[in-house]
Amino acid sequence: MKIHDISIKNFRGIQLLENLGCGQINTYVGKNDSGKSSILKALSAFFNNDFTEKDVYYGIEDGEFTEIKIRFEPDFQINDLATDGEGKISLIKRFSFSGSRGKAKAELFYECNDIITEEHQNCWGKKEAELNNSLQSLGVEHSRSGRGVTNIGKIEQIDQATEAAGRTLVIHPADEFIKNINKAYEDFEFPEFSLFDAEQNLNVGSTDFQNQFKPIATESLNNNSELTEQIETNVKTDLENEFNEITRLMQKNVPDLERINTDVNCNWKNLVKFDLSLKFSSDAFDIPISHKGTGFKRLLMVAYFEYLAQKQNKRNQIFGIEEPETYLHPELQFDLLSSIITLSDDSQFFLTTHSPIFAGATDDSNIVIVRKPNHLSEYHHSGNTHDILNMAISELGIRPNYNLLNDNYRKVVFVEGANDCTFWRIAFDKINGSIPDDILFVPCGGSQVEFFVNADLCQKINRRFIVIVDSDKGAIDFASKQANNDALKTKVESVNGEFEILRKREIENYYHLEAIKRLIPNPPSTINLDSIIIGEYNDVKDEIQSKILDVERINFKKKNNMQIFQEMTRDEWIESAFTESDSTDIQIIIDKILEE
Repeated sequence: MKIHDISIKNFRGIQLLENLGCGQINTYVGKNDSGKSSILKALSAFFNNDFTEKDVYYGIEDGEFTEIKIRFEPDFQINDLATDGEGKISLIKRFSFSGSRGKAKAELFYECNDIITEEHQNCWGKKEAELNNSLQSLGVEHSRSGRGVTNIGKIEQIDQATEAAGRTLVIHPADEFIKNINKAYEDFEFPEFSLFDAEQNLNVGSTDFQNQFKPIATESLNNNSELTEQIETNVKTDLENEFNEITRLMQKNVPDLERINTDVNCNWKNLVKFDLSLKFSSDAFDIPISHKGTGFKRLLMVAYFEYLAQKQNKRNQIFGIEEPETYLHPELQFDLLSSIITLSDDSQFFLTTHSPIFAGATDDSNIVIVRKPNHLSEYHHSGNTHDILNMAISELGIRPNYNLLNDNYRKVVFVEGANDCTFWRIAFDKINGSIPDDILFVPCGGSQVEFFVNADLCQKINRRFIVIVDSDKGAIDFASKQANNDALKTKVESVNGEFEILRKREIENYYHLEAIKRLIPNPPSTINLDSIIIGEYNDVKDEIQSKILDVERINFKKKNNMQIFQEMTRDEWIESAFTESDSTDIQIIIDKILEE
């Protein structure tokens, strides 16, 4: 279940924001103090009740509330009476203060396209007995209980019986709503939200960070259940011995007291906390990570999201990240972005950024320009794509790559990232023997806002350029990616550029198995390298993860492993490429790059 759109009222610098659309990766671009972080903080308020009086809009009217409304897209079809008429689950979190402001009161409501007749409304907020009463008053035959009798069945009966009455949009308290949805639909899973703000939540001790590793602790506790049960038994025995003595003393005044029973309840999950220290080869002692600077903690964040991308064991996670580019070298920004893109198949990301790398990672439709005239934040989201890109370019202060002005370069090759530059340099070296000095590779793929600045400059100075992207065939969201590539091709050709798509899924599909074997010459007996499938459209990264990295802890990169490409011979490069028209796709693209 993912967020479809967000509406906010009376929160921070937002007086009213309605139906701000959301995709898998959403980037908020704007100057400092424009209100970019307000969206992330609103999400934290909604999911985690992280709300104080400082979050109330300064111009709020008497009797009004702060409200955050989120509409979710369910992963499956659910009963219409649980949705808002557009198939969305619509939840509203309302915050208020009673008397002198102190702790905020949070109330949750759900909005649904409900039955007009008030007597039969709020089916998903009712208990079984109340549903039975509605069915009885409607004259509908029903079984009160028994095998196969469920509340959802009764709700569907009420829905059908009142169809002619019509529907209207109504808001109800959601006290029972979430519980009933959970009971009715086994696959329903409410999302979790983690906020990584500019500083605080990079601390290892923060709840958000610790919660991400709870599955590890839970698995460990399950694997050691005999030990934890023995500890609980020992604690229970010790307590009973002590309370037997207390019982004996009480019996002086309460002679009919037989015993005091003890019920031990150990919440092991909440007992597990951890800290991290670092041991460097040049140091004699471990160093607490709290002693390292913010830049180092950002490196931890890069590794952390790479870890999550590898595990991929949780769905319906929502991450808010403030300025992920802070203190990171551009190449590390690409590494972090790569992990975020991988995770975005099953999770949603909300990023505030000043970086064209992250701003360009999202579809044009999910770039939000944030401005704050007259103390009110404005969110420019929909409308003409060209206008949004120009606004993003203006807000980020993006300047073109001035290497493009160097007359020594005859042609420019735009690729998706720094590793793609390396991939093509190695391909040229292995297949053609060298790279011409008049070819410039630039890592800013056509989906990024930075590309349009550079493409515009190329057009002005009549510099020829070509854009190369992955095909993404076989990916879960291939249809949407293909649509993006088609749109990108149109854009590129409209500014007199050339466009090429790799025939295989991504550069990892050009690994050669024999080169991998040479890089792992003596694999542990538990690893069968011959079982690794390197096809045209399969996820080769997943193959390496499941058949090497999940089996043995060895130092081997599954993604962007340039060692493999360097190790491959010319013949292996040709073998690993996609055969096409008595040539290969790699050779065809190289020839196109070399064209005068």
